[in-house]
Formats: sequence, structure tokens, C-alpha cells
Amino acid sequence: MMNIQAKNQLYTINDKEKTYTAMEFKRMDWINKQCYITFQQASTGQWYTFERSNIFLQMHNERNLVS
Repeated sequence: MMNIQAKNQLYTINDKEKTYTAMEFKRMDWINKQCYITFQQASTGQWYTFERSNIFLQMHNERNLVS
């Protein structure tokens, strides 16, 4: 399961071993029935692609929760 919430469209991503901050969503691809999500890290410009089922996205700020 993936939980997506964002402030100003910047995400924090937790995978199995590392946390990535200030990530901007770029694209979502389906390859052989597997979903991949690509982000660009705002601070470094580096691009990262994650298997959707292996990541958890966090909000930067609680007050942006929508009920």
C-alpha cells in the first residue's frame, strides 16, 4: 500500500533503507503489470525511480492534512 500526501507537491519518500526529501513527482509508468514512480530531488536535481509497492510517501507538514 502506498500513502501519498504532499505540501507544495514536494514529497518525503521512505523506502526499505533510505529516506529521500524534497522529491517532486515526475511520472508514473506501468511495465509488465508493475507500477514505477519517478521523482526528481529538488535540492540535487537527481532523478529516482521507485517500485510503487516498495515506498511510503510522507507529508512534510501535518496541518496540510485533508479530512
